[in-house]
Amino acid sequence: MRVYCRLIEGAVSAAWCKAQVVIDNSVGCTLCFAGQVRQNNNQRNDVVALHYQAYPEMFEAEIKKISGEMASRFELLAIAVEHSVGEIKLGEQAVCVVVSAAHRRDTFAALEFFMVQLKKRVPIFKKEVYSDCVQWLGEQE
Repeated sequence: MRVYCRLIEGAVSAAWCKAQVVIDNSVGCTLCFAGQVRQNNNQRNDVVALHYQAYPEMFEAEIKKISGEMASRFELLAIAVEHSVGEIKLGEQAVCVVVSAAHRRDTFAALEFFMVQLKKRVPIFKKEVYSDCVQWLGEQE
């Protein structure tokens, strides 16, 4: 399975990820997850932005480890992950993950597995920016 990942300053779009995973004519299915900044969290309803920080080497290493685990569980051809660093405004996309396979069967379970592992293991630090203050957040669901 081919693995592509990168951190970018600012909002992401699915275009880069999709271009990476459609590697040849063996691809019969692509599945995309796009996470965006929403206005409310569990306690507040006035989120105006998120600010992300990450260490590129640690990000890439952990993405590759998780992808290796995926390759042993699911029949995938490729995965592409793009995550934002810096400030991302309300409504903008902060993360995009696209997987490709010959058939759709494994793509849904693989993408769910990946997102759970990303949230648990990849060292990305998030600060919520509210209308009146900011707050660093811990591990999120």
